Amino acid sequence: MEEKMTESAPIPVVHATVVGVGPSTSDHLPTGTVAVTPGAAQPNLVLNVITPIVAIAVRFANTFLTTLVGLVMAGMTPAGDVLKANDFVELVLACATLSVAGAGVGLLKDLVTIFGRLEGKFPLLTGNV
Repeated sequence: MEEKMTESAPIPVVHATVVGVGPSTSDHLPTGTVAVTPGAAQPNLVLNVITPIVAIAVRFANTFLTTLVGLVMAGMTPAGDVLKANDFVELVLACATLSVAGAGVGLLKDLVTIFGRLEGKFPLLTGNV
C-alpha cells in the first residue's frame, strides 16, 4: 500500500486598504506595513494606506458609474420613454447629468460621516464639550 503524503503550502498575504491621515510617522501606519497574524493558519495582512481625498474620490466615481449604468439600462428599455433621447450618445449624456446628483448626495453623506468622526475626535474645536 502506497503512503499518501500531504504538503502544506504557505498562505498568501491579504492586502487591505485603509484610509490614513497625516504623514507616515511613528504614530501613523505607512503603506506596506505587515500585520503578522499568530500561527500559520491565518494569512498576514499587508496594509495599503490611502488619503481621505482618494477614498472620497473613489466612492464618488463608484456611485456615479453605478448610477450611470443603471440609468442607461433603464433608458434603453422599450418602455424607456422617461429618458427621451434621439441616439445613444444623447442618452448617455442625459444619464450622466442625472448621475451627478446621485453621486453628489453620496459625497455629502461621506463628508457628514468624516466630519462627524472628526468632531468626536476633537470635540473642543467645535465648541462642544
